[in-house]
Amino acid sequence: MSFYRALSKNLITTMAARRSVVPWYQQEQKLSAFEEWTKKTLYPYWFYYVKGPYERYCYERLVADLRMYGLMFDDKHDFTDPLIERALEIMPHDLHVGRYRRQMRAIEMNAKKNHLPLTEQNYDPMIPYLAPFIEEAKFQMQEEQELLQFHPWDRRLYSGPTTGFGETSHYSTFTSW
Repeated sequence: MSFYRALSKNLITTMAARRSVVPWYQQEQKLSAFEEWTKKTLYPYWFYYVKGPYERYCYERLVADLRMYGLMFDDKHDFTDPLIERALEIMPHDLHVGRYRRQMRAIEMNAKKNHLPLTEQNYDPMIPYLAPFIEEAKFQMQEEQELLQFHPWDRRLYSGPTTGFGETSHYSTFTSW
């Protein structure tokens, strides 16, 4: 038997054995006895007394901070992000004006070190008015990238300071995938 024939047989048998191995991320994860005990006995107490109250405190503090200045949660999005920039472009004019006025009022109240009266803080700042426009912007950007045959590993579109997808900030990155 020649050397190359023996080598090819050896490679075929080792590659067949390697193909039959299930990757680590598809294997069923088994917990040790200690991990099972921890999951069943300690974690509920951890969540009930530590993690849950802390997350609730953070949420309530965020809501209180937004209400103090009359902001909505979607007003805090970074407008230089290309995705948010596109969403603001397709947003109706009345929502855009409301967003601008809320932000200007918050800036002015912050500069003057005062807050909204308590009678005007009775609203839910977590209503996502910008969410449908962000989703539409994602679809638009994805469609443009498919039409231009853009791939993340294709660096030809990054030859200048902007990518050509309409953003105005230099060296920004995409957030749509």
